[in-house]
Amino acid sequence: MSRTAAMKSISHAFLQDTLQAHGVKLIGGGLDEAPQAYKDIEAVMRSQHQLVDVVGKFIPRIVRMDG
Repeated sequence: MSRTAAMKSISHAFLQDTLQAHGVKLIGGGLDEAPQAYKDIEAVMRSQHQLVDVVGKFIPRIVRMDG
């Protein structure tokens, strides 16, 4: 979804519940930075398999955003 759609459709409580379920601490940032506002990284990587070589996978636990 777009950042505008995320701002309109995602609540702060839902964002906090999602982050807590994944063990992620968010410092700064807003609803437009919610995971639901981004494309599925697995789908993106599958569609680009001819262009990239995956050498590792990073799962963030602390995210610092401006704001």
